[in-house]
Amino acid sequence: MASEYTLCEASPADAKAIASLFSLSWTSPFTRLQFSDVDPPTLAADMAPRIEQHMVKPNIRFIVMRDHETQEVIAVAQWSFPSEEDPEQRKETAEEKAERDKFNDEVYRNKLPEKSNKDLIMEFTVGLRTLRKGVLKGRKHYLLENLATHPDHRGKGLASRLIEWVFPKADEDDVVVYLDTASDNNAMRLYKRLGFEEKGSQTIEDLSKYGGEGSETHVALIRYPKSQS
Repeated sequence: MASEYTLCEASPADAKAIASLFSLSWTSPFTRLQFSDVDPPTLAADMAPRIEQHMVKPNIRFIVMRDHETQEVIAVAQWSFPSEEDPEQRKETAEEKAERDKFNDEVYRNKLPEKSNKDLIMEFTVGLRTLRKGVLKGRKHYLLENLATHPDHRGKGLASRLIEWVFPKADEDDVVVYLDTASDNNAMRLYKRLGFEEKGSQTIEDLSKYGGEGSETHVALIRYPKSQS
C-alpha cells in the first residue's frame, strides 16, 4: 500500500491542491458555522494565495503525499517549526506583544471570506492561541497547523505517515510536538496511538450568539520527545 504514495515536500505549484484538500476536510458542524455558506471551491480559491505565501516562510513546511502514478496531492500536513525570534521581539513588553497580536488578528480578520462568521472565527483563533501559550509556556515546539486527506484515500494510514514524519526531527532536537483538535474528532484515537497526551482544553460555551447550538471544545495534545540514548 505504501508504494502507491510518495511522501515529499510541497512546492508553490501545489497551493491550489492543498487548499482544496483543506476545504474538503472542513465539514464538521462547527466549521460550517464558521464559514457559513462559503462553498469548498470558493473557500479553496480564497486560501490558495495565502498558502503559497506561507510556503516561502523558512519555519513553515507543507509535507504531502502524492499518488505515485498521477503525482496528484492527496494528503497534506502543514507544520510550523521553531524559529529564532527577532531581537526586537525579544525586547517586547507584554503590552507591546498584545498590541502586535491585535494588529495581526485584524489583518487576518480582513482577509477572511466576506460570508464567513468572522466574530466566531476570531474568538476561536484567539482562544486557541491562549490555550497554546498556557500549555507550552514558551517551550519550543513543532506545531501541526493543519492535516487533511482526500476522502477517496482515507483509511490508508497516510495521516499517520505525515505526522510521524516530524518525530525523528523532534526527538533529535528534544522538542515537543503540539496540536489542537476538537474534543469529538475521530482522529483523537490516532493522535493518542501516536503518543500524544491531552494537556488542556478551550471551550466556546455558547454558540447561539453565532447562530449555532451548544458549545465547542478543543483540546491541546503534546507528544514528548523520546530519548536518543
